[in-house]
Amino acid sequence: MTAKKQVALFIITGCVLSVSLLAQNSSGETLDNPALKLDMPLFDLPYQLFAANVFEYGFFESYIHPSMDQALNITSTQFSSFHFGMKQLGDTIGLDRYWKKLLYYGGTGLGDYLVKILPLPTGQLWMHESWHGAGFTYAGLRSRMNYAFPNGAYTVSDSSYFEHAHDAIRTIAAGMEGEYLLVEKMQRNNFFYEQGLLHEFSYWITSLEAFSYAYMPFVVEENTMSVDGTEQVVSADSLQWAYYLFHPEGKADNDEAIRLSDLTGDEQDFLKTRVMLSLANFVSPMMLGIRSIKLGKDSGWTGNFAFRHLYTSFGTDTALNVYLKKGFLNMAFSLHNYLNRDQYFPAIEAELIDFPLRAGRLGVYLSPRMLLGLQPRDHRFSSADPAFMGMLGLRADFMAGKHLLPYVDIMAKTGGWIAGNELLRPGASIKLGVSIRF
Repeated sequence: MTAKKQVALFIITGCVLSVSLLAQNSSGETLDNPALKLDMPLFDLPYQLFAANVFEYGFFESYIHPSMDQALNITSTQFSSFHFGMKQLGDTIGLDRYWKKLLYYGGTGLGDYLVKILPLPTGQLWMHESWHGAGFTYAGLRSRMNYAFPNGAYTVSDSSYFEHAHDAIRTIAAGMEGEYLLVEKMQRNNFFYEQGLLHEFSYWITSLEAFSYAYMPFVVEENTMSVDGTEQVVSADSLQWAYYLFHPEGKADNDEAIRLSDLTGDEQDFLKTRVMLSLANFVSPMMLGIRSIKLGKDSGWTGNFAFRHLYTSFGTDTALNVYLKKGFLNMAFSLHNYLNRDQYFPAIEAELIDFPLRAGRLGVYLSPRMLLGLQPRDHRFSSADPAFMGMLGLRADFMAGKHLLPYVDIMAKTGGWIAGNELLRPGASIKLGVSIRF
């Protein structure tokens, strides 16, 4: 697909989504508790400046290579809009109870499965590969995405030798990271806004897909795809990730096919242990349709939790995410357990979500967040030397309209890995977008 066709496709997709959403009724929901909430990050800086510079396009053609946040929100918009539409259909269609449930559950499950297997330009495979591409872009390397339907998709770079090994390692694992964070985003929206959307099929399909990328080296000796017209061995993401953790001098050359036999016995055991820990991503009541848990008989508090195991630039992060809600108080806490080869580094993350401030007709939702802790210095895999890791962020959604809320999201961080953020070095970012609420 040419660059111009991809830009046109993004514009058409955006227009179709906008028209379909604006045609819906608000169903009496308030902005504080929307039945559907979508985020469209229109500008993501400095990432888009990186993309414009790397690909030597004009700025607006940088949308061909979206940031991690842009790709995540495009795909979550697709899932959430579909599930919202199916819920509206299930609530209004004139069928008896049995056929209504069959249509609702069967149609939603089938639709989610088709999103997984079809080469859609905004679907799950596209998002997975876009996260790989964002890693390449951040490292100053060009990349391109190709679909090898029905086998899947892949992202390759014309010049894949990374200057820093940790950039390569993070890029390799980014696709799995994105899929787990897609599940997390939908879980959070369902809990905090009490949407009652049937996301559970997509939770399982997406999580199983991400886990399959990790477990593949232990069940498939060689995975071949047609790359640029020739059959080539494509190494599993987790296998490449583990290999370059132990052998950072390789810097991830795409022309080098890595097999499980290239790892020593100890290295294979390390990989298998980390793959098994990925099963933690299935541990949450929300995976079983328990969307909210009452905390006390009359306290007014509700809560939920989820474990998240992600592959990082230095090893892994196994986090416990806790969500709490009472009235307009929405709070999220994460206890991060960072681990490189042998050492443990803790961190705590806290976020207040959509705290409303109103003055007459003016209003804003504020969402401050903070992360404080330790990570291995310079992303080193075999080091006990800790370094301080910190992040401060604030998002403000301005109540400028009934359904469309422009927002600005600013963030500053030290050096280190943060889930869903391309920046591994110290830096700051600003995002400008529109939140759509019904």
